[in-house]
Amino acid sequence: MNPLEQTRQKYPKQIVNVNGVPVEFVRTGGAGRAVLMLPGAQGTAESFCQQLIAFGGQRDIISINYPGLEQVESVVDLVVELASHLRVEHFDIVGTSLGGYVAQWIAAMHPARVGRAVIGNSFHDPRAVQGPEKLSALQNKTAEQLKLEVLERLIASPESDFKRLMLDLVGLRQTASELRNRMLLVQRAAVMRAAVPASIPVLLVECDNDPLIPPAVREAIRTHYAGASVVQISGGGHYPYYVKADEYNQAIGSFLA
Repeated sequence: MNPLEQTRQKYPKQIVNVNGVPVEFVRTGGAGRAVLMLPGAQGTAESFCQQLIAFGGQRDIISINYPGLEQVESVVDLVVELASHLRVEHFDIVGTSLGGYVAQWIAAMHPARVGRAVIGNSFHDPRAVQGPEKLSALQNKTAEQLKLEVLERLIASPESDFKRLMLDLVGLRQTASELRNRMLLVQRAAVMRAAVPASIPVLLVECDNDPLIPPAVREAIRTHYAGASVVQISGGGHYPYYVKADEYNQAIGSFLA
């Protein structure tokens, strides 16, 4: 049984309404301080299936499929309100890609609630991954057109466990509107107004072959968080939490222990 099937069997998805918005999540209910996990633009609550299986019995992991909203502040409010709804007042946070950007905002806006923060394959200054032509292309496509393009690229990629995971999660589980809105959020994102406070330990996870986060962006976020721990995972691409799960789990497991 693969990790995704194990996750679905052991930790079924749940949905709650937060301020009238349905939010899907997976919760393990393990011991210890809760860990909020936030996927990237192309991801769902089950994207972290390898971590849910590895750490679910040790920590109360809550992996969140946050809805696609137009403003990052709205996403932050929704995630924090979900934690309160679940009676989780203090938590560690793990975000990847867009989720890493959201995680920084949560730690900056609600520092009293965050213990430790893992920012993976992400950015604090999105300008290097933005462009007027990218924004225009997204705005001129329907959600269905955009999702079809994403799926066509996935289908054309080499066969792998990761390809099968993404075809399931993005192809079958993530709505077209969620995907489009999150991609638009990346293009509309602003430079972080404030860094994560120095009182919150930060781990940066990066990959030497990440096709979406170029070397200059990796260097910029390392400079921005000069006191952070940094782990580079060789060959992890943009998705080391699945492609290089053992190394990723070792890195975040040690940091969050």
